[in-house]
Amino acid sequence: MNADFTKSLVILIVSTAVVASFSILVWVLPNLLRTPELVAESQAKPLTAIEVAGRDIYISEGCHVCHTQMVRPLEPETKRNGRANQESDDIYEFPNLWGSKRTGPDLTNLGRKYSDQWHEIHLIDPRRVIPTSIMPAYPWLFQQVLSGDDITGKMETLRALGVPYTEDEIANARLQVRGKTKGEALIRYLQSLGVDTAEEGL
Repeated sequence: MNADFTKSLVILIVSTAVVASFSILVWVLPNLLRTPELVAESQAKPLTAIEVAGRDIYISEGCHVCHTQMVRPLEPETKRNGRANQESDDIYEFPNLWGSKRTGPDLTNLGRKYSDQWHEIHLIDPRRVIPTSIMPAYPWLFQQVLSGDDITGKMETLRALGVPYTEDEIANARLQVRGKTKGEALIRYLQSLGVDTAEEGL
């Protein structure tokens, strides 16, 4: 009996279909139904072209591996990093960068804290501003220049996923990115973190 059950292709297909259908029903459908509600209550603003480019650098350099972007609803965290994250904060994030490992500090509200100059020094030589930092230095980011050739396609993809970019924003995206260094783009992204919810207070 067991041998027949485990070797049955029909049972395998039916079981897979049932599990997949249940997953769609529980995880995907409620999210689709709630999207208008989340958009209505969200303070989130879509990233500009240069911020999108900076976010890609943030991901490619592995920053999301050591830093979270998720303030948990625990009193010590909210006192240190501001209010706990809400689902509506990340409606334009694809993929989200909540993370789970904090080798470095949480960066949810980083854009409210430091100047562009501080970020540049920190990226080139972290020990100059934080002597005990174990973060690697990234001086080459300020030597590598972006062409902006791929930013239009990225923003069109994000618009297809629901980010409300206009035709003008997409048409002018390359000009905003071209000639900027990777370091400049990364700083623009870091400076955007938490700014959209700043009026709700830290």
